[in-house]
Amino acid sequence: MWKRSSHLAGAMLWCAVAVLAPAQGEAKSHDALAIARAKAKAENQRVLLLLSGGDAAVEGALTSALSNYRQLGKLLRYEYQVAAQPASSLAGRTLRKALGLSDVALPTLAVLTTTDEVVERLGAKGMLSGDSFDPERVKAFLQKHGCEPASARTVLSRGIAEAKGSGRHVLVYLSAPW
Repeated sequence: MWKRSSHLAGAMLWCAVAVLAPAQGEAKSHDALAIARAKAKAENQRVLLLLSGGDAAVEGALTSALSNYRQLGKLLRYEYQVAAQPASSLAGRTLRKALGLSDVALPTLAVLTTTDEVVERLGAKGMLSGDSFDPERVKAFLQKHGCEPASARTVLSRGIAEAKGSGRHVLVYLSAPW
């Protein structure tokens, strides 16, 4: 059942072993990243990791924009699975080091593949236009780094082959985002 793991998975495992009684919030954040990674893999999406902390004004505006700004919500729904992690926690520090994000100003958005490779990152300064938060910059960043659409024929043929091998049926979901 064990497969080759990435550096990030190894770092997260070390974190779980090193801390015998992790805080409830840190355990949930590990789960949130793992759940986001699994959903992103199943839905042909990317993982958007939000490392919180640092500039409170930018972080408040970013959180508000991610939850209220209509165009960002649409992008997030169809292109990304979001996982949030406080950068000050042990798991957050380990993630920042493993992903090479320790030099980026907080809050940070990092687009990850399902194998935990950093596609691109956007620090707090990249989210500002002058002295105020600019949701259009975040929108442009997210649009630029979404997944390439998967071929429906390839996905269907792979599903049929897996179904034949296991004696199951295939359900075609015609409104799938890919």
